[in-house]
This record gives sequence, C-alpha cells and structure tokens, in this order.
Amino acid sequence: MMSVASTAIIPMQDFLELGAEARMNTPSVAFGNWEWRVAAEQLTPELSGKISNLTKVYGRI
Repeated sequence: MMSVASTAIIPMQDFLELGAEARMNTPSVAFGNWEWRVAAEQLTPELSGKISNLTKVYGRI
C-alpha cells in the first residue's frame, strides 16, 4: 500500500491474516492450485473497516 505504484493488489488471504493453509498457488505442483475461495462469513464489517482504513491512510481512494 505504501508503494509509489499506481495500483496495489493485496491478496484477501493477507487481509484475513491466513497462513500457508490458504495458499493460492504452490510452484512446481501440477494440481490443487487456484482453488482457495473466501467464505461469505469471512467478509465482516470489521474486515471492511480495516480495508477502508488502509485505503484512506495510504491515499488509495
């Protein structure tokens, strides 16, 4: 978020503070990649507030 780049992409797993169990891609593994999905119950008002706050703090509005 602090980068001078015009676009910042933050994986949802980072916002949710998930560990290796939520990896989306494992290099050199042919199967099982790109299967992670966010669950509806993980999308809370608290998470929304956290993302909104970071967006404002770093001027990415």
